Amino acid sequence: MNPKDQIKENLSITDVVTTYIRLEKSGSQFRARCPFHNEKTPSFYVSPERKSFHCFGCQAHGDIFTFVEKIENIPFFDALKILADRAGIQLTNTEKNKEDMRLVSLLKDATIHFENNLKNSPESKNYLLERGLTEETISTFHIGFAKNEWRDLFMYLASKGYSPEEMEQSGITIEAKDSSGKTKGWYDRFRGRIMFPIRNVSGATVGYSGRILPSFVDATVAQGKYVNTPETALYHKSKILFGYDTAKKKMSESKAVVIVEGQMDLCMSYQAGVTNTVAVSGTAFTDEHINLIKRFCDTVILSFDQDKAGEAALKKTAMLCLLGGLDVYVISIGSKDPADLIKESKEDWLKAIENKKHIVENVLNDILKSEKDQRIRGQRIVSELLPFIRAIQSPIDRAHFLRVIEEKANIPQSVLMEELSRGSFHQAEVIKEITSPVPLKDRIARELIAYATLTSKLNDESLLSLSLDLEQFPEAIIQEEMFKLEEKAVGNKDKYFTDLISTYKKELHKQSLLELQQKLQEEGHDEDEILQKIYIHMKNNGG
Repeated sequence: MNPKDQIKENLSITDVVTTYIRLEKSGSQFRARCPFHNEKTPSFYVSPERKSFHCFGCQAHGDIFTFVEKIENIPFFDALKILADRAGIQLTNTEKNKEDMRLVSLLKDATIHFENNLKNSPESKNYLLERGLTEETISTFHIGFAKNEWRDLFMYLASKGYSPEEMEQSGITIEAKDSSGKTKGWYDRFRGRIMFPIRNVSGATVGYSGRILPSFVDATVAQGKYVNTPETALYHKSKILFGYDTAKKKMSESKAVVIVEGQMDLCMSYQAGVTNTVAVSGTAFTDEHINLIKRFCDTVILSFDQDKAGEAALKKTAMLCLLGGLDVYVISIGSKDPADLIKESKEDWLKAIENKKHIVENVLNDILKSEKDQRIRGQRIVSELLPFIRAIQSPIDRAHFLRVIEEKANIPQSVLMEELSRGSFHQAEVIKEITSPVPLKDRIARELIAYATLTSKLNDESLLSLSLDLEQFPEAIIQEEMFKLEEKAVGNKDKYFTDLISTYKKELHKQSLLELQQKLQEEGHDEDEILQKIYIHMKNNGG
């Protein structure tokens, strides 16, 4: 039997479909409102006997693979992998696949161990209960506890037959070396921490986020409040949203997702009934995250910390989402975290979500409240608010918000349209940057920094190797470059980024050669030395 048939034998179509939508019994079949088009009367039917679905409204039909392809908006092979993971079936016998399956098994056992630790640790369990979590929520998210011991998990997994190298590859242990670089042993990465498993789209654990238990905080030692699994063969933080596997069903139904910052915020929001909540774990928001969200919905609702870092993260996330074609709203809950607010009153959290404001209205209201001077207010609207208007993909929505600004800020739409069309900013240095001739090297640097910002590649090794000053241009200039980039139809994003770096290197090479050639024409330089430098430079740069 081939893997596809094995998967269909192991997974019923009702089990697969109910992961995403709610079914109700209708004779020997099940029915629901179709997830592929808007309808008021259910016309979507699932037949367990035929192992298929059919919609009499939009004519969508097929088996479990077709359903996952359509609802996840992914190609067949990706749907095959998701369902194979869920069915516990190995697709191929390649060494890479065997290694990945082995790591999945290892992390599953590690999660079970952490859960057992939690059951046997009154202190860690009481901490979670005091924070407001229920036993059911703790179980739903498989929350556990890493003992404050150096090799507790290591010894447990070793007893299950896993090698130290496999544990290190999974990101849960760290290799200890002596001064000569020789391995002394391995120790647990997570110690004295509440453990939140991070799962992929099919629900398999691929990493962890560990929050230190308050009693283990040591002021004399550098400790992170949270420690996350590093990048591994299974865990790529730029492509994973915490809670996505539990949220996607409600995301598909509501066509919206609530994004919070912390694991505890997410768990409490889920517990309050807002099951379409996800969190970014240990990384900035990326375009890969946007692609995940767009599989199921077109609206994001943001609730970030109210400090400076949180506000900056919120605005960047909002900008990326708008540029990605999503509608963006903001929840206002004052200085409290969602988890703390929900613990006091889940009704207040639900009300805050209901009273969400569009990002444009949110930023506009903040400017109007904090700035009374009409001239400065207008400047701030142009520099802080219009970038969000530019990022909105729908012309109708842009026109709507221009009318809102006109009504609330008393600025004529004609003036706003003029500012939008020319991308005007009031900072003197920015105007100088725009109007002054820009060397080709700097133009490429602008685009490179903007693209790296847009795609969350600022920490990419190939970019850092250029020793490029990432803050050499005003923020508004980089924003303008980002808007220009979004208008381009970029196919392969990684290749585009690589090409930009290559072009920048070539321009640096040309500039260095010109400087060396200039020295040849000047007196007081060693001609042989300069010629040798030119030769070496051309050899190293393929010229």
